[in-house]
Amino acid sequence: MKFRFLNNPDGYGLVSKNFHWIMTVVVILNFAIGLILGDLEKSPLRFFLFNIHKSLGILVIILIVPRLLWRLVNVVPVALGGNKFLDKISKYAHYFFYFILLVVAFSGWTYSSARGGTVNVFGLFSVPALVEKNDAIAKLAINVHQISVYVFITVLIIHILASLFHHFILKDKTLRRMWYGNSD
Repeated sequence: MKFRFLNNPDGYGLVSKNFHWIMTVVVILNFAIGLILGDLEKSPLRFFLFNIHKSLGILVIILIVPRLLWRLVNVVPVALGGNKFLDKISKYAHYFFYFILLVVAFSGWTYSSARGGTVNVFGLFSVPALVEKNDAIAKLAINVHQISVYVFITVLIIHILASLFHHFILKDKTLRRMWYGNSD
């Protein structure tokens, strides 16, 4: 099995695939923790999970920067759908993914800052507060955070359904190109 590091017109390279799947795991794990946090009373477990949730949110921001740079300097594989309109929607949907992920992450960070909390990333380093302690900003930030999570989940479901449509209905290599192995 031969792995390519760079993308080419026919498929994604190892770096793009790793960014995709690592971010997928981080985002799904963080969403699951966020759901659990909503049901927990104040406790050491809630404090621990909240710190993991905040750390994963900062990790998303950290990963998006090189991922976007990688996407900008690499060839993006040719769309296989054959419909120029849908191909264009797909292109913009991918950029919307990055945008909404940043909205989710920065609104969470803003919420923590406005509540007077700190974000200590996995006990390794702390990020500075984005704003001073302020209840009105905290309320706005948590509302933006929650709404943007639902928007992201909606776009994610559409993304998954589109991938399955390509795989099972169109029977093209769109889904396989993002997986590892001899699928390009």
